Amino acid sequence: MGLLSKLARPVSDRYSSYLPLPTSSSRGSVSSQSGLGPAKQRGYLRTALQHLPPLRIALLLLACFFLGNLTSDWFFGPKGDSNGAQVYLIGDDKYHRLFADSNPGPASRQAVPIRAYDAFSDACVEEWIVSHTWGPACQGTDLSEGLKIDGVWAWVNGSDPAQMASRNAYRPATALKMDAAHRYADHNELLYSMRSSLASLGSSSLRKMHIMASAYPMGSMVGAGTKMIGQIPSWLRKDVATSKTEQVVLHHDAEYYRPMPHHDRPDMSLEEVQQWRERTIPSFNSLAVESQLFNLEDNESDQLVYYNDDFFTLLPSSVADYTTPLFGPVLKTLARVTSYYLPSEKPFQRLWNPAGEEVGIKRAAWILGQRFSMRTLPYITHHPRTLWLPLLKEAAQTFPDAFSDTTLARFRAQKDVPYSIQGFFLASWYIVERHREALLWTWAVAKWGGAEGRLTEEVKDAMWAELAGLDKGASGPSSIDVRTPVRTSPDDMSAFGAAGVERPRNTEYSFSSKDGHALSYLGWQWFWDRPRHGFPDLSEALDSAGEEDVGGRRRLDTPKLCSISRSSCLAPSRGAESASDLFKRIAFEQSDCGDCILAALIGASGTSGIERFMPPSYAKMPATEAIPAASPPSSSSPPLKHVPHLPLTSSWRETDFSLDKALPAGAAQSGMSLRTWCARLIQRYQYVLGSVPSDFYQVKKAHKLADKLAQLDEQQQQQQTGAQDGESADATSSAQPGAGATTFLCLNDDIVEGEEGTRKINTMLTSWFQSRWGEKMSVEV
Repeated sequence: MGLLSKLARPVSDRYSSYLPLPTSSSRGSVSSQSGLGPAKQRGYLRTALQHLPPLRIALLLLACFFLGNLTSDWFFGPKGDSNGAQVYLIGDDKYHRLFADSNPGPASRQAVPIRAYDAFSDACVEEWIVSHTWGPACQGTDLSEGLKIDGVWAWVNGSDPAQMASRNAYRPATALKMDAAHRYADHNELLYSMRSSLASLGSSSLRKMHIMASAYPMGSMVGAGTKMIGQIPSWLRKDVATSKTEQVVLHHDAEYYRPMPHHDRPDMSLEEVQQWRERTIPSFNSLAVESQLFNLEDNESDQLVYYNDDFFTLLPSSVADYTTPLFGPVLKTLARVTSYYLPSEKPFQRLWNPAGEEVGIKRAAWILGQRFSMRTLPYITHHPRTLWLPLLKEAAQTFPDAFSDTTLARFRAQKDVPYSIQGFFLASWYIVERHREALLWTWAVAKWGGAEGRLTEEVKDAMWAELAGLDKGASGPSSIDVRTPVRTSPDDMSAFGAAGVERPRNTEYSFSSKDGHALSYLGWQWFWDRPRHGFPDLSEALDSAGEEDVGGRRRLDTPKLCSISRSSCLAPSRGAESASDLFKRIAFEQSDCGDCILAALIGASGTSGIERFMPPSYAKMPATEAIPAASPPSSSSPPLKHVPHLPLTSSWRETDFSLDKALPAGAAQSGMSLRTWCARLIQRYQYVLGSVPSDFYQVKKAHKLADKLAQLDEQQQQQQTGAQDGESADATSSAQPGAGATTFLCLNDDIVEGEEGTRKINTMLTSWFQSRWGEKMSVEV
């Protein structure tokens, strides 16, 4: 290899100029679809050869021809439609990992348990979920599985010649909207984003950090045995990059891309998987990466926090800022007037901005509407996003086409492929809608339908009396006005102390699923009646509500929310009907009925708890057969137990929700009562909507960036001074988080200055990052 090394040195020198500062940009951002950096509009081979004397060109090509198949250090890459073969002069070095591709087969359709909830005894679930009290039955519950987090970063080195050449070779025939090459300017964001998160949470809470990186085939297509070249961040130790047991775990897309089979076609052959992989790998699209995160393995925690590499955490945080085993994941939303998205099957924004987030968000809202009900949905904020891996996987099991179609777009701006979804937007609101579904199903099917599954006229009379707050047999009105429920505050932190869980430091809990369906209130109330970042404060009525006399009973007189029509919602004119049919009518077909019924039952359950939804303790589980899963889980999955969930189908219209059909196979063999099964079902989808001080800043000009960084430093100094002044404060005080200094910062690279200004920005950011997060991680070189 000595002669070849000398011949290749001019190319290697040029290549090494990229590697000390690899671009740490989130894969598939608009910048990742641009031209080839310094080699823009030219193939990498052509650019490289321009820097070689003619004799060396001839000798180099001759050497590659004879030795290309004899060593992994030299190879021909994929052939593009117009670019021809690309020559990569890259080996198994500290910036790359060579590995043989293997077809991992399809993803599993086996629902995965949430380990944090497995620790709850049946008695504790009854006490906490149904009564919302952390009492004697819950004392001693091991919550450790829910008090740790795995962080996930999507990353690509956009200045790696292998990436540039592969991107150029796989570029689709249709034109893509290209972006400026300045977006490749690197400030080592990935490294400092990870350092900032680790500094904020600490290694005891942030258990593993996953980097989702790119890999490129050495041959003309992906297939079993094909050699792949995977990127490695320049600062990551090579031994760490090839290990799955270190705190930082490197994943390459060829290793975890697995299509999800349909619920009615669970058997997927390796040939079918291979055809799908050939259309998806390599990938240059962050949405595609997000659509495959449900296949993440080697995780220590079920609780994932997804970061872009330009996200930075500026303040110390607790796990409760992201998630807790008490309330579930904390979903951060924007409920401003300008932050709502109408569902759209084919968003017209794709015509002029196919790479924009709006296309995937509106498509995701439409997909959700096919399974639940069509709703206008608020934006999930652009800073670290929390999701639980079992629920992310369940969303993919429910909507396999939506997730797989997104992966077919190698490039985010691609138009010759099916519409993509924004996976985290879909999966976040999926949890919210599943919780609503679980509550209504528990009431209509499990409680009132019961083992018979039929709702007679007499049963519907009893259901109506319950909604109206009347005694059984009493004749009620034809319509019920439902008033705003009166509940305890979502930031009542007494349960945290009782359970021994650290409170959130920076996040305000705006709304909790313990108070019903968050999205319903968006249409019922004016924005000034929703003070908690767009959501109501149901505890305000405790101080201001009067009382009225209803049927000899006293109840709080709060503002009217909605009305329930007996003829529309319970449809007595239809006579007896199945509980499944009534459930589908109120939950999906006439969703206003379900929303209002849910609010009525929440209010009737008192200031906390969900008792009015629950079947009696003596209700029996229906007999179901234990059928083995068609697609077994991987060896690294947690031990499977019975998982409470309703059908994982993508449309409610063709789904049978009757008690014996909706329960998963083997549910009766779990040993639970029907009441406990329903409580665990509701617990699986509990959530919190929250808000945290955050800042999205576009880096454009050096002098403005200097002012911004100075402002952030001043905030930090004030925060530290305040923390020192408050050291003697009572640790159990009710001080409200969420109103302090900036916690999450996104530095979006959109530089508009010339070369000199860009150099200033590079120097400025590197210095600022190092001043804040200068301590190295153990995995760094």
